[in-house]
Amino acid sequence: MRKPFLVLAAAAFALSIVAGGCAKEKSPPQPQPARKATAGTGKNAAPKPHVKFFTGKIETLDAAAGTLTLKGPKGERRFQVHEKAREQLDGLKIGEKVIVKHVDEIALSIVKPRTSNNALDGKEKESAVKEAAHISQAEEK
Repeated sequence: MRKPFLVLAAAAFALSIVAGGCAKEKSPPQPQPARKATAGTGKNAAPKPHVKFFTGKIETLDAAAGTLTLKGPKGERRFQVHEKAREQLDGLKIGEKVIVKHVDEIALSIVKPRTSNNALDGKEKESAVKEAAHISQAEEK
């Protein structure tokens, strides 16, 4: 009974030595390829400007200088109108209600808000045009 136990112990010892010698050495981690920096992903990249809207009545308007001051529920704000939006200043008057799309103090666009009266006017004009077309067709017959 002692002999099989010794043989089994010797076999286990020999197997552990062989297994340890056959084990591969750990290779050092392979270097990863350098990543290309993409625009806007670094910590030093400037934040993207946030576009906002401001609604108010025109207090002052200087088309030549391209400035506009509005008074609204959030207070009074002065805007410098962007070059591409300066043509939108034509036809605006002091006291009119407008919506300004802006980034910080630079106005990107200026529009008059739609009102229910304007929508009805459009429907009335459309119905008048249809009636006029109907009358002219009747006269031709």
